[in-house]
Amino acid sequence: MHERDFTFYCDQLVVGSRNCRSQWRWVNEGGRSYIRLEKKQHVQDTFLHLQKRTEGGTMIDFSEKEIEKDPACAAIEDTGRILSFEYHILYNESYEVPSLLFNIYEEGGGKFNIEEAWHFLRISEVVPLNEMYQAITMVHHPILFRPYLNLHPCKASEMMNSLPDSMNPILSFLTSYGPFVNLEQDELVFSLHSSVYLKQHTNMK
Repeated sequence: MHERDFTFYCDQLVVGSRNCRSQWRWVNEGGRSYIRLEKKQHVQDTFLHLQKRTEGGTMIDFSEKEIEKDPACAAIEDTGRILSFEYHILYNESYEVPSLLFNIYEEGGGKFNIEEAWHFLRISEVVPLNEMYQAITMVHHPILFRPYLNLHPCKASEMMNSLPDSMNPILSFLTSYGPFVNLEQDELVFSLHSSVYLKQHTNMK
């Protein structure tokens, strides 16, 4: 993907998301640009606590029945907490594809590390544990020079090559891989498709 195509497709996401609950916005830093989306989500403390519990040094998850039977969880009312999710889409010059960087923040400002993000998100459902560090990495943001989690660009490259006729390859990439990093784009897909339909219908008159 050429950088001018990247800019064009990102413009579509920015415009199309204006009436969505979560909106993509252009950010310019030092002459370089990327698009950014932020959202907050209420998460139960027991969910986070049990996903981080370890047994023999290995992280494990627990079923709802096990959670209900856990007296430590039953003794305290779970009021939950708010997590903030920050997503950036940049142009990766090496791979010539969009690069998805993100961070997950706790209310106090602390950030999830790779292992915490892996077990909180849905990545572990489709990628074996022994491939964790190939699928998701911690990198320095090439524009902000701060650490961000990164969905490896080779995944984006594979997706771009398989979608030669996509209306918006970046959106196709996000709808395929976004759910695994808690980034649902159904509302944006509906908005863009509705816009295309209205334009086509108007031109037919």
